[in-house]
Amino acid sequence: MYGQGTLMPNLLAYCMIIMWPFIAIIIYKKTDTVTATFWTIVGGYMFLPVKAAIDLPLIPAIGKDEISAIAALIGCYFIKKERIQFLGNTKLQKRLISLLLIIPFINVFFNIEPMFNGARWMPGLSLYDATSQVLAQYFELLPFIIGISIIKNHDDLSKLSRLLVIAGLVYSVFILIEIRLSPQLHKWTYGFFPHSFKQQVRFGGFRSVVFMGHGLLVSLFCFVCVCCAAIQLKIGLPKDKTRNIVILCYLLAVLVLSKSVGAVILALGVICCVMYLPSKAQLWSAKSIVILFLIYPTLAIFSMVPYEAIVSLISDYSVDKAQSIEFRFTHEIRLIEHAYEKIIIGWGSWARNRLDGSVSDGYWLIILGQYGAIYFFSLFFLFVYPIFSGKLNAMQQQDKFVFIGFSLIIAGVSFDQLLNSSLQHSWLWFIAGAIAGCSQLNSRNNIYSPQIERY
Repeated sequence: MYGQGTLMPNLLAYCMIIMWPFIAIIIYKKTDTVTATFWTIVGGYMFLPVKAAIDLPLIPAIGKDEISAIAALIGCYFIKKERIQFLGNTKLQKRLISLLLIIPFINVFFNIEPMFNGARWMPGLSLYDATSQVLAQYFELLPFIIGISIIKNHDDLSKLSRLLVIAGLVYSVFILIEIRLSPQLHKWTYGFFPHSFKQQVRFGGFRSVVFMGHGLLVSLFCFVCVCCAAIQLKIGLPKDKTRNIVILCYLLAVLVLSKSVGAVILALGVICCVMYLPSKAQLWSAKSIVILFLIYPTLAIFSMVPYEAIVSLISDYSVDKAQSIEFRFTHEIRLIEHAYEKIIIGWGSWARNRLDGSVSDGYWLIILGQYGAIYFFSLFFLFVYPIFSGKLNAMQQQDKFVFIGFSLIIAGVSFDQLLNSSLQHSWLWFIAGAIAGCSQLNSRNNIYSPQIERY
């Protein structure tokens, strides 16, 4: 999904990366832990530059996602004195996180030889590569770890939904500017455009990119904010109903103008579930979507996905969409065949999971090709398992609405990984960690959930 920018970052881009921890410290000193962590991680994703990174020896390049996670860790641990569970809270979390940190080392021993990708030889891997990949993986999981550590009650999760609505309203201004003028803010601010401009032209207009790197990432962000607006409408006071409806309709309109059909369909589905389905039906909907996502790679590996039938069905509605899906499927089939050669442990880093001229859009396919099936199921189960572990009977009614609403968001984000690769960004792992923290409260069934504060 991501291509190469055409220009180098300017000085401001690197200054923002370096200054972000200091900005975060100010935020932590002035606000509560959840709010400060939200604006440090999610705010960093919203406004820091794409592809500007501090690249030091051994450790992975420190870009917007990494510096946001590090800044949040500093704020939580040293300023707020939070107890951080560095390998997770539960036995399952500890096992999954440990497995994700061990597999890159095992992966090296099965990939020490160079490989030919169809055009050139790719280097074999070394312990240096394994160490770098383990650190990169931990940086990716750090927001999840912070999320499970700082969520103390259901009110914290409700606060997170309010903050996401506020973030959506703030960002909508920048989104609408770029929809009108074309995506230019990143170039004007940081000196370069981070992706292919051609990919942002849709339906006779533009997708906005703002500071997220691609229009599809902006649409996914809008999807999450719209779903949180639906949650707030569901749990809001009667006197706030009109305001909440206006906010929901406005954010939904911004999402539609962002020109991502998939995100719009997911958002409409989640809104309908949140507003009209009973709690158990909502939760089963979320679980069904996640199960479908986890089953798809297995079906693809064993050539059981009806690719031709899907393309034929879509062509009845849109020839352009059918051609786009057929392009994705062609490359998917080719990369699955390559991944199958090392299906258990994967091909490793340095783009060894790719072939010459191949395009790997879906995050699931990237992960499967790099580190194999064990790693794939460990990573994605860590992301989605709170949906299956939450105890609805232990929750008050409004707590159910918030928890299940976020479960539907996680399900939608998971499904998005079939076509896109957004899960490598820290803010989504922070949301997953917050839900995991809430599911642990539910499973213990001994913590009172206070009355939900409304924004």
